[in-house]
Amino acid sequence: MKAAVFRGVGRIEVTEVPVPTVGPGEVLVRVRACGICGSDLESYHTGMYEPGTIIGHEFAGEVAAVGAGVDGWTVGDRVTANDALSCGQCPSCQRGQPTLCESVQMPGITMNGGMAEYVALPAALLHRLPEGVTMQQGALIEPLAVALHGVRRSKLAPGDQPLVIGAGPIGLLTLQGALLAGAWRVFVAEVNPARAALAEQLGAFAVLDPTRDNLAVELGQHTLGAGPSVVYVCSGAPRAFEDAFTLVGKGGQIVVLGLAVEPVAADFLTVVLHELDVCGSYLGCEEFPAAIDAVAQGRVNVDALISHEVALEDVVTQGFAALETPGSGAVKVLVNL
Repeated sequence: MKAAVFRGVGRIEVTEVPVPTVGPGEVLVRVRACGICGSDLESYHTGMYEPGTIIGHEFAGEVAAVGAGVDGWTVGDRVTANDALSCGQCPSCQRGQPTLCESVQMPGITMNGGMAEYVALPAALLHRLPEGVTMQQGALIEPLAVALHGVRRSKLAPGDQPLVIGAGPIGLLTLQGALLAGAWRVFVAEVNPARAALAEQLGAFAVLDPTRDNLAVELGQHTLGAGPSVVYVCSGAPRAFEDAFTLVGKGGQIVVLGLAVEPVAADFLTVVLHELDVCGSYLGCEEFPAAIDAVAQGRVNVDALISHEVALEDVVTQGFAALETPGSGAVKVLVNL
């Protein structure tokens, strides 16, 4: 079978590898669609994945074979896979924090993932897709779950006016998740014109360009000087983290979903004087059922995020390239298999 294998910094090779053997407790999935995540792109440049790993943790497909001891799954079942499988035994799991599991298994990161024709997975990772959910939508369940986890981790209350910094896939899904949670008006900060337009389409009250607009003044006018109650940082750019401290309202909360790979300056004087809460949000393994329901019921629009669809052999030359090319309009690139 063909698979996209991470070989090291700047090297992802689409090559022939054996179809994985299905062990006890595992299911073989025939992958139909797999998204390129920002962390895949980051690993491509920094090497944070283990060489030899098949990438891909946003995918959907059909059950192709079932291993010994697996109940509840049959060939042909339509599925997506959770982004993390916790051990259930470590202190974090015992505290009810599975995303912090000390022995977490993560497709496409700590184990082979779905950027391949087939992937063998522990059956416990699978979630069933309703008939009305397409394979392309199924591949976006994972990033939606990540966004919903961030909203759930926040202190957002009905009627609040939060700010989302960064209108990439996670930011656009966080925007929709905040509206679902009862936000009155959601502001979005984004410099990319295509992504800014998409944020408006998906319900943002106002989309501000940090390179052109005075965010503090604009937000102050709309919030009577109070500032956003919650700021969701959905970008990995250092400036986004720095801006969050100055833009969030007094007594507010900063929820960090973006991954910054370099040190970021933080205004802890403001954290103290304004009694701010700073909250990290990682993965979304508990939110998969809610994410699937939201897509199946049409309460979240994931189709609008799909800007490019490419073949597996073109994942780097067309998929990664689109995400790195200014003006390409790329938001979420899907690999169809």
